Amino acid sequence: MAISIREQLMDAITTAVGGEYGIPAPESERDLPVTIVEDGPEGAETTAYNQTNIEMPIAVAKAASATSSDRDTMRAQANALLQTIITTMFTDETFGALADGIEYTGGGIQTEVGKFVFAEAQFIVRYHYLRGDPFTIE
Repeated sequence: MAISIREQLMDAITTAVGGEYGIPAPESERDLPVTIVEDGPEGAETTAYNQTNIEMPIAVAKAASATSSDRDTMRAQANALLQTIITTMFTDETFGALADGIEYTGGGIQTEVGKFVFAEAQFIVRYHYLRGDPFTIE
C-alpha cells in the first residue's frame, strides 16, 4: 500500500523531534520527559501547474521534570525546551525533501512549581503533491 506524502511527512517530523503523535498530555512526573506532535486541519490550493499546495499546522510540545523549584530557573528551563523545538524543526525544514518549508507561528511555556516545565511551538508546514494524487510529489 502506498503511503501518502502527508503521512510520510508526519512520520519524518515526529522522528526529527523525537516525539510521539497524538498521545495525551502527561499526568505525572513518571511520564516525563515527553515530546508530543499534533497536526491540525490543513488548507489546500490547486495551482495552474497541476499541483496542490498544502499548509498543515503542526504543534510540537515538550514536557520535562523541573530541575529546580526556583521560578527563574524553571522559566529558563522551559524556554530552553522551546528553543530546542524551534531549532530542531529548522534543522532540515524540508524533512528529507518532503516539505517545501516551514514557518514558526508562535509558542509559549508553562511551569508547575517543583514539578514540571512545558513548552509548545506551532508551525505551518508547507508541502505539495500532484493534483488529485496525494502520493506523488510533483
